[in-house]
Amino acid sequence: MDYTKRVVELKRLQREARLYVGIPKRAKEGERFPVLYMHDGSNLFSDEESFSGVSWGLIEAYRDFPDLPRVIVVGLECAQGAERLEEYSGFPISHPELESYTPKPVGGKGGLYLDTIVSEIKPVIDRKYPTLPGSEYTGMAGASMGGVVTHYAALTRGEVFSRFGCFSGAFFLSERDVLQATEKADLSRVRRFFLSVGTRETAVGDEDEYVRANRALYTALSQKLDPERLRFTLVEGGIHHESEWAKLIPSVIRFLFSDIENSRIPGRP
Repeated sequence: MDYTKRVVELKRLQREARLYVGIPKRAKEGERFPVLYMHDGSNLFSDEESFSGVSWGLIEAYRDFPDLPRVIVVGLECAQGAERLEEYSGFPISHPELESYTPKPVGGKGGLYLDTIVSEIKPVIDRKYPTLPGSEYTGMAGASMGGVVTHYAALTRGEVFSRFGCFSGAFFLSERDVLQATEKADLSRVRRFFLSVGTRETAVGDEDEYVRANRALYTALSQKLDPERLRFTLVEGGIHHESEWAKLIPSVIRFLFSDIENSRIPGRP
C-alpha cells in the first residue's frame, strides 16, 4: 500500500483539511476495492505526521500481512482543539475533566461531519480511485472520539456504511444518549461491527469509565447484531494510544472485510 495526501476545502465545516488516501496495488487490470473511511487522518500512515509520533502503521500492516483484505483507506485530518470534540460527537458531551479544556458545552456536530464525508469526500474518492462504492463494501473506523462518531455513523448512515470499527471509544462522555439511540436504532444494514477497549485507557476519564461504557454498548449492540457480525475485544493492559491501535488494525481489517468474496466483487473474475 502507498498513500497520497492533499489539502481539501470542507464547505460544510468551513475549514480546510489534509485528505490521506492509502491505495493497494492492483493485482489485475480493472480491479476495484472496498473502502475504509477513518478519522484523525494524519495519524494513520506516517509516524512523522502523527500527533503522538506513532502512527496506526497501515503501510507496515500490509507489508507484514500481505494476505490482508485489500481496501482503500481514506483518512480526513481532524479539526483542532475543542472543534474536534464538536465534530466527532453526535450528541452533547460533558465530563468534569473537559471543563478546564473547553468551558462551554460541546458536541453535536457529528451529523454535519458525516454529511461532509458522505457528500463532499466520498463522491471525489469514488470518482478518482478504483472503489466499490456500494454500502456493502464501505466501512468506517476510528479511535477515542473517532470511535464515537463511527458508532454514530452506524446509527444514522446505514445507507452509506455497513462495516464499523470503534477503538477505545469515549462513549462515557454521552453514555445515556449513546445507549438510548442504540436501543432504538435499526441496525439491520450493519454487516460487521468491531468494538475494543483497553484496561489502562488514560485519556479524559479513567479506565473504569472506558471499560464500563464500552461493555454497556456491547450489550446494547448484542440485542441487535448476531455474534457473527459483532466482535468485542477487551485488551488487557491496553492503553489509549496509536501504538495500541496499530496492534489491532490488521485483525480488524480482516474481520470487517474478509467476508467479501472475490467472486462476488464486480470487476473481479
